[in-house]
Amino acid sequence: MSELLTRAEASSHAETSRHSDVLAFIDELCRRTKLARRVDFGTSGEGQPLVSLVVSDRNCFTPELARKQKKVVVMVEANIHAGEVEGKESVLALARDLTLTRLGQKLLDKLVLVLVPNFNPDGNDRISPNNRKLNLQELEGQVNPAGGVGTRYTGEGWNLNRDSTKQEAPETRAMAKLHQTWWPELFIDCHTTDGSIHDFDLTYDTSHSNEPLFQELRDYNRQMLDRVSQAVQKRHGFDSFWYGNYREEGVPTSGWHTYPALPRFGSHYRGLLGRLDVLLETYSYIDFPRRCAVMYAWLLELIREAARSAKAFRALTQAQEEAIIARGATPDLQTLVGINYGVATRDGEGKLTFDYPAYAKPGDMARIQAFDEKSVTERRFPGKKRKVYRVPHFRTFIATQSVSTPEAYLVPAELAPRLESQGIRFEVLPKAQRFLVDSYRVARREETFSPDVAANVPPPGQAEVPQSQKPKPVRFETVLTVSPERGEREFAQGTLRVPTAQRAGTLAVYLLEPHSDDGFCRWQFLDTLLEVGGYYPVHRVVSPAPAPKKAE
Repeated sequence: MSELLTRAEASSHAETSRHSDVLAFIDELCRRTKLARRVDFGTSGEGQPLVSLVVSDRNCFTPELARKQKKVVVMVEANIHAGEVEGKESVLALARDLTLTRLGQKLLDKLVLVLVPNFNPDGNDRISPNNRKLNLQELEGQVNPAGGVGTRYTGEGWNLNRDSTKQEAPETRAMAKLHQTWWPELFIDCHTTDGSIHDFDLTYDTSHSNEPLFQELRDYNRQMLDRVSQAVQKRHGFDSFWYGNYREEGVPTSGWHTYPALPRFGSHYRGLLGRLDVLLETYSYIDFPRRCAVMYAWLLELIREAARSAKAFRALTQAQEEAIIARGATPDLQTLVGINYGVATRDGEGKLTFDYPAYAKPGDMARIQAFDEKSVTERRFPGKKRKVYRVPHFRTFIATQSVSTPEAYLVPAELAPRLESQGIRFEVLPKAQRFLVDSYRVARREETFSPDVAANVPPPGQAEVPQSQKPKPVRFETVLTVSPERGEREFAQGTLRVPTAQRAGTLAVYLLEPHSDDGFCRWQFLDTLLEVGGYYPVHRVVSPAPAPKKAE
């Protein structure tokens, strides 16, 4: 029988897999082994199948069997940005090796792997050698395979890694449903990053949103990632560190700064659900074969860690789920959910813009392997001389607006499909009912541009517009200024009551508050119901209003 190879392997890394190659590889692997099964979970914007590959032993190919067999579910997503292709190639190669060799013999007894090698098939097949073309002066692009790569955006123009809260892309909605169905203890998201000049093969990260609320989970996640980083270095020889860029570009002594804590990014979104999460970013300035190799190494060592710590993974995520539910069941005014991390400014034209700064805790230092300052300043890779910098690590976020968790929200019926897509349970009021509620009066309404969220996609074969060329604005956000009011109000039959005592309760708070930096209001889904001077159409339940007393 011929050896089963990915397109990257078969072409000596001159090419990357088309979606048809991915499907053919998966189908052939499933034909060769009983340890793998193809499970389609949706359709892309241009009609291509979205496909997962479930890998396990004991015929464990459903969430129900995974729970019955007490297996940890590990979900891996690759090619969400379809110019970042080594995750796609590595996921396929690793699935093959775990099932057709002895590599997975002791691992698959503890785990179910739900692998999505090509989450963005439409962007993937828009291959061009000019996509993500290397441009070190602008600190963007990558060392491409000769045959080129796909696009950052989908065929419809969505950036899937800015879509977790608004879910405008069919791909995102399909992935959300898959995630809710399997409810993985660990999710791994595969990317490639450009940016600052350093000397790591891969950088990694996890959720930063609402760190105080999820402190035990975040601490465990960080310790786990540091362990895996050491294992990757020891067993495979790759150097890795926490994701970031220089706080002041070109100045390595200025500090190391992570990315914004907005839950439109998948890692922060899943963190609000109390799950373990890993972001992997291979370094785009190293060559394509090395990027594939370091991604493979990280995926393998994460899977080994999940098998080794299966009991701890299950216990920790179960405890987090119970804590989220308890916050809704017994609301505490002192326990706050951060819902906005933005610092508002005005540009030269008076338009509203936002920064999302991270801060460095005292003593939180990053050890950055890089090059001499002249090489970094002149944007050379590799630089002339290797050098290590110990600098403040800017990875702590402080909410600019926070709220307590109410027992429930009262929500207009128009939001039902969006709540369902997010996996948020609700009930429909069978008749009009009075409640004591905290409401918001809308004092001001503005609009701001949302960068790198959507784009006008060129025809297949043409290169996409690089970020440095500032593509034309496509997507905007609504920003409200509100003031709270408490009172009794009657809500009509058909109004939705959203309890927060559910596993997505913290996410519901983030999505439904008017001053959230990533909620339904911000993404303009309530625009037709907003009126300056009127009430914001979502209300916080304090309690059902008591029945009026009968006259003596």
